[in-house]
Formats: sequence, C-alpha cells, structure tokens
Amino acid sequence: MPGFRLHSIRLLWRRVHLWIALGLGLLLLPVGLTGAVLVFHEELDRLIDPALFAVTEGGPGKPPGLYVANAAAVVPGALPVRMRFPESADAPVMVLLRSGGAGSGGDLRATYLDPATGRVLGTRNFRGTAVGLVHSFHANLLLQAYNGRAIVGWTGAGLLVLALTGLYLWWPRNGGFFRGLRWRRGPLTSINLHNMFGFWICIPLAIVAGTGITSSFPQETRAVVGLVAETSPRPEAGGKPSVRLVQDVDRIASIASSGLEGERLVSLAFPTERGKIWRVQIARGDELGTVVVDDATGDVTVLPEALPGDVFMSILRRLHEGDHLGPAWRAIVFVTGFAPMLLMVTGVLMWLRRGKSPVARQHGEPADVVLRAAEGQDAAA
Repeated sequence: MPGFRLHSIRLLWRRVHLWIALGLGLLLLPVGLTGAVLVFHEELDRLIDPALFAVTEGGPGKPPGLYVANAAAVVPGALPVRMRFPESADAPVMVLLRSGGAGSGGDLRATYLDPATGRVLGTRNFRGTAVGLVHSFHANLLLQAYNGRAIVGWTGAGLLVLALTGLYLWWPRNGGFFRGLRWRRGPLTSINLHNMFGFWICIPLAIVAGTGITSSFPQETRAVVGLVAETSPRPEAGGKPSVRLVQDVDRIASIASSGLEGERLVSLAFPTERGKIWRVQIARGDELGTVVVDDATGDVTVLPEALPGDVFMSILRRLHEGDHLGPAWRAIVFVTGFAPMLLMVTGVLMWLRRGKSPVARQHGEPADVVLRAAEGQDAAA
C-alpha cells in the first residue's frame, strides 16, 4: 500500500510537471532567453551606443544643478524626474526627464552627461532602444497595458513549480542519491540529458524564478516583507513631476551629503505633484541609505543605514538580475536563461519518443514507459 501511494504521488507530480511545461513552454522560452541577454545589459548597451559612455577622466566635478540644466536644455519642455550618479569612473551621469510637461504624462527620456564637464553625451527614450525592448519584453511581454507584468509573474510561478517538481521526480526512488548522479538513467539520450542538466540547474532556476515573481509583483512583495522586517517609505507611484519647486537641487544634494564622510550620492528623485518630497539615495561602501527632504518645509529625515526589509528586497533583485554578486553567480543566472529551452527540447523528445524506444516495442509497454524508465532502473538498482 505505501508503495502504491508513492507511485500515485509521483504520477500526479509527473503529470503536473508535464502539463505546466506544455502549457507555458511558449512563454518560458522567450522570457528565459531575454533574461539571459539582460545579464549583460550594460555591456550590450555600451557596445550598441558607445557615444553615451564616452566620458572623460575626473569623475563628477560639477554641481547637480548644472547636469539637470544641461539635460533639460536638450529636451525642451521636459521636467526632471530622477538623477543617477556614476557608480564607476567610466560611467556617465544620467538625468531622467518626462517630456510633455507635468500635465501630459509624456515619455521618459534619459539624458547622459559627462561627469567631469557636464557636457551632454546624448539623449534617448530607453524603451525604444534594443536593450530597452528586450527589458520590456522580459518584464511584461510588451503588454504593459494588458497586465503583461502579471502574466510574466505567473509564468515565473509555473517555472518555480517545474523546478521543484523536477527535483522531486529526479530523486531516485530507492533513496540512493549518488545513483541519481550517474549519466545513464534511461534508454534515451534525451532522458539522460534532461535528468543530468535538470538536477544541476534546478536550484538556481528555482531561485531565479522565485525572485522573478517578486519583481513582477513588487507592491505585494513589499507588503509581505513589511510584515516581518522594516522597510523605508515608498514614494507614491504615478505622480507627475512637480512644476513649482521650493527647494533647489544643489541644496538638496548638499543636505544629503553634509556630515556624511566617506559617502557618495547614488540617485536623486525629484518631487511629484502627488508626493512633494525629495529622495536622495546615498552609499557608504555596499550599504545604502536614504535622505528624504520635504520640498515645502525643508524638513529632513535621514536614514543612514539600510533597513532590513530594504536589504532583503535588494538581495532578491540582485539574485534575479545576477549583478553585484560576483562573476560565478552572474554566469549561473546566464545559464538559467537557456535552461527552459534545453529542458523543453529534451522533454518534448522524451514525450514524442515515449512509445518508440526498444524497451517499449519489445515489451509492449504503455506509452509513458520511457518517461518512467529512469525511475525503474533506479528502483531495480
């Protein structure tokens, strides 16, 4: 009876594994491949448009207000939304502006400036670039107006289930873990490749899929994390840029950096009509903090240390994107982008050839004998 119950459970999970793969395969392939491309998004961006990164030596040497003024001059009528300061000596200052003014909700345009001179290197709508299109497809299938982000999130949930059920189905039935590591567990190369590659990639694949779900549902993730760990106040989304500002950008930058030795500015978000506050992100080493300034009163709230919830969410993002965690993890994340393609191909071959193997023809077994061949060998070993 216990053996029959175990067989029924395995059969159930095999069918769940099969039908999720068949149902989501056409979505998993492009989402995975675009994710692999985005692991090297910065390198690709530099390769495609090197003029935007042709900075001179010296680092940021001008006041933030000069960068903003120069950026706004090349995008008439646009209002600043956010500044990003360079993380390395060969990176530009970026000023994000919303074209069309405060009332139209126009497109976002990124202007790149030489940190040392303040000279404009170029401006573009990031979503219209090759890397931007790949990013948009990976994030929302280019269906932003049709809940594309949620579709990608649920696709990631399906991939997570596939990774976990795949590990369960891989596990040898006799409990011999090291037996499962051998190459030949079935009569077909597709079975052996599916088992071997699937085992070694399933945990990283589950991590990338799980963290991808949190990226697709950021508000829900933040709410859940906030139940167990403190997070910083989140700026209200969707606010249009504020036309009338009381505070000056240079003064805000001075307030944020005053008395904080060894720290550097990371980004500066401008007030919106909905939430009239400045948000300046600062860094000391690998730690991030936030300075919030009320535009009307000038009241300052300093959070010099990253809160536990913010740290946790930052780790989730880095795990998914593969950056800032070393070249080894970056390479692993890159490989996970190709995993759905390889596992899908070998899985389909297993499914199509399930009744064509010598074992099936000789014994007249049911159609799914090949899919169970590896388990049968494990049990008999």
